[in-house]
Amino acid sequence: MNKLYIGNLSENAVPSDLESIFKDAKIPVSGPFLVKTGYAFVDCPDESWALKAIEALSGKVELHGKFMEVEHSVPKRQRDRNPGCPAGSVRRACDS
Repeated sequence: MNKLYIGNLSENAVPSDLESIFKDAKIPVSGPFLVKTGYAFVDCPDESWALKAIEALSGKVELHGKFMEVEHSVPKRQRDRNPGCPAGSVRRACDS
């Protein structure tokens, strides 16, 4: 899976902020950053780049006073199939 979810973003985060962070980390992206309030999505060229982005950036890079969280994006239809878990929770976070 090559799509990344970037969370814990400040409401002031804009696509150019994320473009700079990924460029500085030498992590290529294969499309624009889709930035919403508090989170964003982006595609990486392949799985190995997605994993490198997670390892290099998640919890390690501060943007507007908050440390970004970077992880694989989970499609909504998969998140909703977690019986017994709070709505929207990611399966691996609820399986413990």
